[in-house]
Amino acid sequence: MQVNVNDYLDIYCPHYNDSQRMVGTGEQYVLYMVSYRGYRNCDPQLGFKRWECNRPHAPHAPIKFSEKFQRYSAFSLGYEFHVGQEYYYISTPTHHHGRSCLRLRVYVCCSTASDVDNEPEPTEPDYTLRPGLKIDDIDEFNPFVPKLEKSVSGSSPSRDRLLLTVTMLLLAALFIS
Repeated sequence: MQVNVNDYLDIYCPHYNDSQRMVGTGEQYVLYMVSYRGYRNCDPQLGFKRWECNRPHAPHAPIKFSEKFQRYSAFSLGYEFHVGQEYYYISTPTHHHGRSCLRLRVYVCCSTASDVDNEPEPTEPDYTLRPGLKIDDIDEFNPFVPKLEKSVSGSSPSRDRLLLTVTMLLLAALFIS
């Protein structure tokens, strides 16, 4: 599937109305964003859970998830997508442990008409968990090991300046009261 920057991809989960409730538990799926190898081998361990379709009898309507293919995201759980790269999704059913696998490859196309004719090449995407935390190699990513980053911007206040600011605030509070 090919999308442009700022396009949406809507995923509708399986849905059953009340009259179908007695037939069975209904289909339930987990959708993952994975690396190319995870896509090829249908291995969810080579990616991370993106959505879970676990309410097939939701009231009123099916559950819908939307992916916006944007370059930048202000939302902490939003993802950033890059023009000219492919992104891979797989889905596995939770109701049985067979080898069923649904696959979707999404190519984020160029934003100008002159680039539309270029043939896409498979690439490993850059994954973004939240602003400022990017995953260069999802095969090596371990979400349970925290990443520590040191601030080197020099924007944090020095101890002397902080002490002066606190003292000024206390004096102002005493003067006002």
